Amino acid sequence: MNLIAALPPEGDYISPFKLVVFVVCLFLWAHNSGWVQADIKRIRIPPGSWVPLVFASGAVGLFLWIILPNFWIGLLAFAALYGTCILIYVFSRNKRVAPKDTVLTLAHLRRLGKGGGSAKTFEGQDRVRIKDANGKSPPWPNEPDQRESYQEVQDLLFDAIWRRCTDVRLDWTPGQPINVFYRIDGVDRAREPIGVAASPEESPEARAGMIVAHFKRIGCLNIDEHRKPQIGKFKATIGAGGKSGDKTVEVEIKSSGGSNLERVLLRMTSEEQKLRLADLGLTKDQLAKFEALKDAKGVVIVSGAKASGVTTSMYAMLKMHDAFLQNIHTLEIGKLMDVENVTQHIFDSLGGTVTFGKRLRSIIRTDPDIVMAGDTPDVETVQVAATAGKQGKRVYLGMTAKDVMTALGQYLQAVGDPALASVGLLAVTNQRLLRVLCTHCRKAYRPDPSLLKKGNLPQGEDRLFYRPPNPNEVEVDKKGNALICSVCQGSGYLGRTGAFEILFVDDAVRKLIAANTPLANIKAEVRKKGMLFLQEVALHKVYDGVTSIAEVLRVTKADEAKAAARPSPATAG
Repeated sequence: MNLIAALPPEGDYISPFKLVVFVVCLFLWAHNSGWVQADIKRIRIPPGSWVPLVFASGAVGLFLWIILPNFWIGLLAFAALYGTCILIYVFSRNKRVAPKDTVLTLAHLRRLGKGGGSAKTFEGQDRVRIKDANGKSPPWPNEPDQRESYQEVQDLLFDAIWRRCTDVRLDWTPGQPINVFYRIDGVDRAREPIGVAASPEESPEARAGMIVAHFKRIGCLNIDEHRKPQIGKFKATIGAGGKSGDKTVEVEIKSSGGSNLERVLLRMTSEEQKLRLADLGLTKDQLAKFEALKDAKGVVIVSGAKASGVTTSMYAMLKMHDAFLQNIHTLEIGKLMDVENVTQHIFDSLGGTVTFGKRLRSIIRTDPDIVMAGDTPDVETVQVAATAGKQGKRVYLGMTAKDVMTALGQYLQAVGDPALASVGLLAVTNQRLLRVLCTHCRKAYRPDPSLLKKGNLPQGEDRLFYRPPNPNEVEVDKKGNALICSVCQGSGYLGRTGAFEILFVDDAVRKLIAANTPLANIKAEVRKKGMLFLQEVALHKVYDGVTSIAEVLRVTKADEAKAAARPSPATAG
């Protein structure tokens, strides 16, 4: 009976108050461990051992609390061990952030008293509908400052898509805002920086770093990797949602970095860029002759300056063929875009053990009907292409060259056998991309008659030429603000078209090639047959109101400036 009387009354085996205290401390430990893990990424503290240290100190403290015979002594042990660790972390991180972002300080308590927390409430706006590589929509961040920086990402993507950018470059030096460069219609333009601190107290490094991290997140890249190159992709759509006015772009994102610079590149591909042969800008005569060669077997050399749209033209030429009835393969160093029902191979040297030419040869051995070699990095590639053309394959061969005769010379030199080079050669093209004038804001003027004569253009017609508006011709509103053209966003141009110089190889030209005739003689022969040179084709586009004289000069002068620095034509790719 005495033993029974010594037992505590019913309900006193577990103290509800002590249980609540223990659970609250357990929750704080779990919550703060997660907060530390997210916080070091947000403010870019080197991870080091902070996360395991905070977790371990709490775990050890809880263990001591459980095994010590006195509840309150255990609580003090937990508080001393875990509290000291978390306070050291807070002290360390507060030195790295702006005053408004500090925690457990008087300023923080004042913000809490005003209901402000660590930052003001921010409601984001989805201006762009994003799908990552897995087809999922990235969620908005929870923290207000993260939401503000993600809104900047949304705004930048919207602006880039609306302005028809093909490339966006973001250069970030830690401690500075992010410099942004657009490429629109082949011309680079600087945009105002993003990631600018909202106030003097805010760290620009924190804001800019969050933006870079957001881009990596939606591209499914490692946000903690700042040096090694990474490649990802996502889709972005602007518009009302599911309506005909929507515009979707496929974005390839690349990130890389060095000791003092991190760079993010966005390459944007839209449906408008997936052109067909008739969309390239060929003249009616050129298009008709090309379509007449649709079923012919042999080599078509597609050449141009760097970034002149050669790969896009070859893709368009592939679409001329029925991919369901014919076996079509490509070999490319880097894939520009996906081509439906075409097998696209990305070249891998396998550590230098395989050349581009050997890889092309192995593809041809699988007996395709049509092959596209997007690059010619070596002589072997050209020789393999020439042999395949002779054997009855249709081969599209990409080259870098300033004109048709230069491309033909490269081909003949690389093949090394005039008879082999001539037997399967169908055509040699050379191209440039010209910006198309915006028909909404272009300005008309009467050309100098001497220019018509010099450009071999029709004379005697009362034909107007067009140009983009000058700055002093831009209309202004009642307040004196410039009224920017809503169609071209004030650039004066809208899209690009190709200007093509094309040598169609007939029997007469083929005999000249087989006889190892000098290129100058071949050029004179094709000139007699009415072949237009590149600048003449470009000037005809000026005559037709498609582009401007200034644009033709810009493109052709750029070629002259690069000519001296161009590598040997025999191996240009």
